Amino acid sequence: MKQVAILGLSYFGQAVLDELLEMDVEILLIDKDREVLDRYRDTVSMAIGMDIINQEALEKTLPKNIDAVVIDMGKNIEASILVASYCKKLGVNNIIAKAETDAHGEILGIVGATKVVFPNREAAKRIVPQIVSNLVLNYLPVGGNLVIAEIEIPDSFLGKTVLELDLRKKFGLNLISVRSADKEYQLIDPNYRFLEGDIALVSGTESDVDQFTGRLEKEGSKRGIFNSIKELFSKK
Repeated sequence: MKQVAILGLSYFGQAVLDELLEMDVEILLIDKDREVLDRYRDTVSMAIGMDIINQEALEKTLPKNIDAVVIDMGKNIEASILVASYCKKLGVNNIIAKAETDAHGEILGIVGATKVVFPNREAAKRIVPQIVSNLVLNYLPVGGNLVIAEIEIPDSFLGKTVLELDLRKKFGLNLISVRSADKEYQLIDPNYRFLEGDIALVSGTESDVDQFTGRLEKEGSKRGIFNSIKELFSKK
């Protein structure tokens, strides 16, 4: 069974913890806020109240050969950098740290973090495409310029087969799966004909997904709307 230590329980650390609790993983919590620890004490393997930036105490507390640590010191940038450095010195191979700024993230990488997470930025990347396009139901950046998106099939696709549409050639998108109304995702035959209510799971670059869903055109129309609103409020 894998062992994961969560060092600091700010909002990101708690979100990771909530996900890990659904899995078969041994979880060690370390935070100086005992009130926060008490909320999870009965659901994790161990919850320890201590000052995480005490290197000697951390060395005595972290199990040898721990599989991963997740660092979330809230907005205390200096503390997160120190803790990432300590974990690197202790030989931890998988160090995931939350960053507040680009500079913070760069320093975390330098001192030893193997994965730097920008929760606010990543959340924004996921939600904005859903705001500007009615077709996008879910949107997940997966690294580089690649995204996976859940897209509602437009009316122009209805009755056409996967082969006829040829999403890869025409739109640069790879069709991963299709979910019909009230059903789970399934592998798709090239001769499958799209039905009303179908949801497609596709992968592609951000720009290809944006163009496919009409995001660029919608942004253009929104600029016109904002100009009209500006004009409206500028009238006396």
